[in-house]
Amino acid sequence: MNKISKYKSFKVFGLLAFIFITACSGKVPLIATGVSGPEGLPAEEASFAKFNDLPMPGNSIMNLEKSLVFGADSEWFGRLNMIVNLSGAEVFDFYIYEMPNFGWREITSIRSDISLITYERGSRIANVRMDSSSTRGTEVWVTVSPRDTGSNNSK
Repeated sequence: MNKISKYKSFKVFGLLAFIFITACSGKVPLIATGVSGPEGLPAEEASFAKFNDLPMPGNSIMNLEKSLVFGADSEWFGRLNMIVNLSGAEVFDFYIYEMPNFGWREITSIRSDISLITYERGSRIANVRMDSSSTRGTEVWVTVSPRDTGSNNSK
């Protein structure tokens, strides 16, 4: 192979590698449907409707890049990340009052600059973490996972 041929092969290989890498790292939202919701809301805002077992503050903006969800309806698990345009205390009170209306029972809570509340509902655990230090509002992480129902956890 001469130098020109090697150079062309290298360019083709580089282009193919670039296409492959960028295709794999595409930011396709896992929960957005691509269809606008009721009253023409963007898909990202309408996607809150997929979580019918959790209360969501009315002025929340979900961060799809930091959210990871598996499953659907009331059987999903994973984490949701959102920015809420309320103070940390208001978000804390919202979840304290609203989670029981969705069948969740409070296990423990800590109120501070970064507040935590843990709930249980059936075979699932929900952990709500609220960080009021964000300049855009309160950052909320809701993590839902299956509960360990094994009998080996009491030693």
